[in-house]
Amino acid sequence: MEIEVREVLDGRREDDPVWALIDELGQGDWVRFTAGFHLSSHLLAAYSPDTRLMGFCRYIVQPIGPDTGCPPITVQGQEVHEAKILAFGVPERWRRRGVGTALQRAVIAAAGRQGCHQVRSHSSGDNVENHQLKLRLGFAVHPIVRDGDDRGCYFILPLPRRG
Repeated sequence: MEIEVREVLDGRREDDPVWALIDELGQGDWVRFTAGFHLSSHLLAAYSPDTRLMGFCRYIVQPIGPDTGCPPITVQGQEVHEAKILAFGVPERWRRRGVGTALQRAVIAAAGRQGCHQVRSHSSGDNVENHQLKLRLGFAVHPIVRDGDDRGCYFILPLPRRG
C-alpha cells in the first residue's frame, strides 16, 4: 500500500482529523509538550492513497543533553542535535500495513536533512509493537526504568555523518 507522509501545519483546529486521532490515541499531552531547549517541532501525518488518515508522529529537534539535565554535547564548539520522537500513533485498524514504518522513516530522513546526529525515542514496556518496529529499523536499545516501568526503553539511531 502506498502511504503519503506529510508535515501538518501548526495550529490546532477542532475539526482537524489529525488532532481527533491524537486525542483518540491519548497522545495529546506529548504532542503539546514544549521545552525551552527545543529548537523546532514537527508533526507528521500518514495518509492512504484515498487521503484517509492512518497515523501521526511528532518529533522535536533539540541539543543532545539538556532533556536529561546535562549540558549540551558539543563537538569542536558546536552543539550536537537530535530528533526526538515524543508522540507516535497508528490506530489498530491501520497497524501491520507499513504505516508506522513510513512515519519513522520520514522522521529519519527529515532528521538527516536537518543535520541531526541521531534519532531518539522512549517507549514504555507495554508498547511491544513499537519496540519491534524500532529494532527492525536498526535502532539501538537502552533499557530504562521510568515511573515504575522496568521494561521501557530508549531507542537511538545514529545518522550518517554529513559532509
